[in-house]
Amino acid sequence: MFPPLYPFPVLTALQSIVDSIQTNPVTILDAPPGTGKTTALPTELLKAGVSSGKKICILEPRRIAAKNAAKRISQSLNEDVGTTVGYRVRFDTKANKDTKIEFVTDGILTKILLTDPELKDYGLIIFDEFHERRLDSDFCFALTRRTQEVFRNDLKLLVMSATLEGQNFESIGIHSKPIRVKAETHPLEIFHMGDSNKNVNFRLLDLIPKAVEQTEGDILVFLSGKKEIHDLKNGLEPIPQIKSNAVVMSLYGDMNLTDQERIFSPNPQGKKKIILSTNIAESSVTIPGVRVVFDTGFHKHAVFDSESGVSHLIKDRISLSSAKQRAGRAAREGKGFVYRLWSLEEEKSFLDRTKPEILEGDIDRLVLEVKSWGEEIQQLPFLDPPNKGSVAKSVHRLQLLGCLDSQSNLTELGKECLRYPLPIRLGKILSVLPKEKESVVADIVSLVGKENFGTEAKSFPKENPPESFPYELKAVFDQILRIYREKSNLSLVLPGKDRLFYLASGFPDRIAKTKILNGKEFKLSNGKQGILNTTSIQIPEYILVLDTFSFGQDLLITSFLPIEESEIEKFFLDLIHTKVVSETRTNQRGESFLVVKEERNLGELVLNSKETKSPDPTILSLALTEYITKAALEEEWEKDLELKNFYNRVRFLENHAVLDIKTDFPHLKETCKEWLFPFINFDSGKLSLDKLPYLEAFKAYVGYDKLNLIDSFAPSSIQVPSGSQIQLNYDGIEPELHVKLQELFGLKSLPKLANGKVSILIHLLSPARRPVQITKDLESFWNQGYHEVKKELKGRYPRHPWPDKPWEATPTKHLNQTKRS
Repeated sequence: MFPPLYPFPVLTALQSIVDSIQTNPVTILDAPPGTGKTTALPTELLKAGVSSGKKICILEPRRIAAKNAAKRISQSLNEDVGTTVGYRVRFDTKANKDTKIEFVTDGILTKILLTDPELKDYGLIIFDEFHERRLDSDFCFALTRRTQEVFRNDLKLLVMSATLEGQNFESIGIHSKPIRVKAETHPLEIFHMGDSNKNVNFRLLDLIPKAVEQTEGDILVFLSGKKEIHDLKNGLEPIPQIKSNAVVMSLYGDMNLTDQERIFSPNPQGKKKIILSTNIAESSVTIPGVRVVFDTGFHKHAVFDSESGVSHLIKDRISLSSAKQRAGRAAREGKGFVYRLWSLEEEKSFLDRTKPEILEGDIDRLVLEVKSWGEEIQQLPFLDPPNKGSVAKSVHRLQLLGCLDSQSNLTELGKECLRYPLPIRLGKILSVLPKEKESVVADIVSLVGKENFGTEAKSFPKENPPESFPYELKAVFDQILRIYREKSNLSLVLPGKDRLFYLASGFPDRIAKTKILNGKEFKLSNGKQGILNTTSIQIPEYILVLDTFSFGQDLLITSFLPIEESEIEKFFLDLIHTKVVSETRTNQRGESFLVVKEERNLGELVLNSKETKSPDPTILSLALTEYITKAALEEEWEKDLELKNFYNRVRFLENHAVLDIKTDFPHLKETCKEWLFPFINFDSGKLSLDKLPYLEAFKAYVGYDKLNLIDSFAPSSIQVPSGSQIQLNYDGIEPELHVKLQELFGLKSLPKLANGKVSILIHLLSPARRPVQITKDLESFWNQGYHEVKKELKGRYPRHPWPDKPWEATPTKHLNQTKRS
């Protein structure tokens, strides 16, 4: 099946690797693809004794890589798999207590660590293809680092990849210098095929048949997902050149492992293989015979929206490190050719490396597993710690599901959920499901790992018979059913409910209500908006959203179950809360009143509401509190000039430390119950918003004993030399007096306010009451500025006095005496 192992370049650095493992807790190996990291190095490390007589565990991100690496090394040792070298992956194990080298996937290693934190059987843990940065792999790396610190200072770690650029190991205290292996590789020609916006399928249907005729070796095509693989396969197979000379094969994560393994064998008829693959073929074990790679430059990956608790499978650009890995597949056994379906200009915008899954994936399970380990997530030495906001939202969601208590401690339900290798919300359903409801297990498994091929929303099937499942999903079902039948905590079971109840118990944040009757726009109980893409004219008012994908800012609902309001009330009684809300209503006379309503809410979803006709004083008080909290109080106070002026005078004295009081609007809103409510009669059952006693209540809040002080140090008006009583304006930073300049003749200065601290800003006006000068220094104005103003205005206003000596003139608000007579 495999070519024999031959001297690999990585072995030229074997002594350096051995020395580093014996000296350092963590060794970092940076070696190009095809140098023998995965298949040649492990047995040499075993011979060198770096695991101190214990097992070597090699973490491979993908099952196919783990199985094939174990098979290839066993073949080179002339042994059956599971003797010296074995593997443990989901649904398949070939290893025993005497196996010395075990290839495992991250899910298996996580389980081992949580069961045996000391890793008693292992002396060396190798993290292969570390650059992939899967969430579970990062978790395993953090836990093994903690195992080294707490339990096992003799445990050794080896990190391996061909692309380790940008990994900041020093940030978590790993200072060992990377060992870099250089290797002479076969020639590799890379061609950039231009704008990637052109139809990829059309281009590949043209290019691949030409490559079949004009190149040697098998062809590997990187596509973004299963749908793209199926579409291209259907398009290629009828083409004559393909039909005669090649066989088209698929390779993706959740296909039958037996079918995956056929990729590694030569075609029995000697035909050229055209392998259509997702990024599963990007790393790890070589696919023999590949000499040509077509790379579309895209991949699909799950991005978790922490706000809605929904994972979206999105199509995205690959990174430069992924492009490098993909290209390397073509030159493992001879000269290779790579055709990149993008331009060099586009490549400048590619990210250097793939974003770690822990920064954008669903961390709900991770949060529970860390709690199960016995620490908090921020305490573990993650290379890239998860976002704090995402952790907080995850904790809230897990509390809603009952997996964490109000103190964020792991509950018995949370422990039970972790028994199932499924998303936590599905584990919750299984944990509360009684034995007699076993048929629901198939429903739950059917929700796992789907890639949407269309957008037509479908009501969830009434039955999901396991015999209709594809091979891989059937294996998942069998595993989950076995765990379910071995229920360890029957006290969590909720008997006597129907199918809908159990499914709903895992999705309390996904109850949705249509915005308008028979409308397709829904609001979910987690606050997100959803769109039901359906041609049906009968749309339920309430639905349980089971599956979605992103649609701009909204969710496109693809799978749902109708649910009645009465069922929501019954299923989620402990999560429904009653809330008093208020709204304003204006009658025909233009008077505004406060209307009190009682709402029943599930999360952010209003199930129903009713107006309270004669609310008791407590409810009315709560409603008014909510109204004032939301109201633009400053705008309301602007409408009452007396209130506005008094408030501005108080604020002026507060700002200048004459009054020791807090009067900003946020504080007044927050404390309205103390200063405003005592002046309101809540027994009336009705409140006029136009007649709230703000002024009276605010004066009492300031203190009646302070009123004389306010009048003295911040008077509302001031008498000027002409005898006029003129209002002071406290709207701005400084108090202002707007007055005709003739009314101030002879006055050298105005009194200072705020106990002598603040001068009045005088706006001197023309006879037409237009500003001619702004000053705080009257004496200077009379001596200098006045004469310029007089020169400009005397001719325009001859009937008004313009004396040569304004400081000696009589102030007046009238015209010249001579003119008046």
